[in-house]
Amino acid sequence: MYALNRADIKQNLISNIIEGNQEGLMVVNLEGEILFCNAYFANLLKRAIHEVEGSSIEDYISNGALELLLRDPKAQWGKTLTIGNCQIIVHKTPFYVEEKWMGFILRTVFPNVEVAKQFAERILPKKLHQADSKLHTCMDIIGETDPMLLVKKMARKASRSISNLLVTGESGTGKTIMVEAIHNRSSRSHAPFVKVNCAAIPENLLESELFGYAPGAFTGAHKDGKMGKFEVANGGTLFLDEIGDMPLYMQAKMLQAIQDRRIERVGSNTFVELDVRIIAATNRDLKKMIKLGTFREDLYYRLKVLEINMPSLRDIKTDIPRYAEGLLMKITQKLGTGHKGFTPESMAKIMAYHWPGNVRQLENFIEQAANFIQEDIIDVDQLSKVPWDKSGVNSHIMYTSKDPNDDLSTALNDLIEDTEKQMISRALIKCKGNKTKAADLLGINRTVLYKKLKRLNMPLK
Repeated sequence: MYALNRADIKQNLISNIIEGNQEGLMVVNLEGEILFCNAYFANLLKRAIHEVEGSSIEDYISNGALELLLRDPKAQWGKTLTIGNCQIIVHKTPFYVEEKWMGFILRTVFPNVEVAKQFAERILPKKLHQADSKLHTCMDIIGETDPMLLVKKMARKASRSISNLLVTGESGTGKTIMVEAIHNRSSRSHAPFVKVNCAAIPENLLESELFGYAPGAFTGAHKDGKMGKFEVANGGTLFLDEIGDMPLYMQAKMLQAIQDRRIERVGSNTFVELDVRIIAATNRDLKKMIKLGTFREDLYYRLKVLEINMPSLRDIKTDIPRYAEGLLMKITQKLGTGHKGFTPESMAKIMAYHWPGNVRQLENFIEQAANFIQEDIIDVDQLSKVPWDKSGVNSHIMYTSKDPNDDLSTALNDLIEDTEKQMISRALIKCKGNKTKAADLLGINRTVLYKKLKRLNMPLK
């Protein structure tokens, strides 16, 4: 029997580690030249070893990711890189020659992201997975019309990608549901999902909310500092809702963070590396805003690598019965009522109306009906007010105009404004004029309350 000596064993072990078919190994110098690549990494790149060695790593990964790799000599574990068409998790280790930093070694941690996800599911606490159970899933996306089938197809593609996504559409069309469903179906479903409403955060707090702040960054700052939404979402998805309402100065900072894939906390000069997928949503016309100079064109294209446009309810009228029945089922569970459907005449009227507030308005109407009508089958003729009735008394007149400037739309807007005024007035009276307490009572930010007071021509003092 042939006996290996210690030197032979060591040589065989080194050979097995370097050329093993279960782990990728690559050595890159500070100029980005690939000095060594084993067979596993070459297979990932779909190239022969001799084609990869001597080439630049810029050919396979983005400039932003390369810059981060070359800038920092520290070892990094669990960094996600997109190399070629593959998303992989690597361990980066610097290598030195005579104590001089010469480059780094990339070693794959898992064969692919899917294996990493399965591993995480085995070791992470169950509570971490349960948190995402509150998010919507693909089962919550209703509709079988051609526009909705196209939206579902785009959603499936977006869930398989890590590229940034822009979701557009009128208010109330279900953009948030779509975004949550895409995250839940993606390879990042086990990771954080962080939502930021860009319109609800005061401008002077937006930067610290997104990027965090260092200890003592400003008066009133927490002594230990605070992580921003970018850091909280690291490894997962950051959802920027109402991106069209983001101030211009913050758009520039947002662009920088997305390009560099790193951020600086307010009051700090230390960079935090990011692995975050950005999904943004808006009901505003960003192209028009670009022409007006209120939205950055470069940020627009950074966000709109992929795009999904949510159709308005009036454009998918034959889907309205599906929405109405689904919403009624959810509302009856919430209220504990026994409603089972709508009369044919009621459904015809619901389908005939153009629903300027889309699904959100339809849900509000159905919940009102479920509260006031006792019978199992809802007959909307029993309601004293319906959105398609200009007079406020149900006169059985159906309006199908799509013009948002017609009398019906004006009457609806007046009704909404009157309701807002009443609610704000009651809150201010109850809180004895204290606007901060009134805003808390209404569930809105104080800045939003001031904007509403100004828009509704209500006294600010």
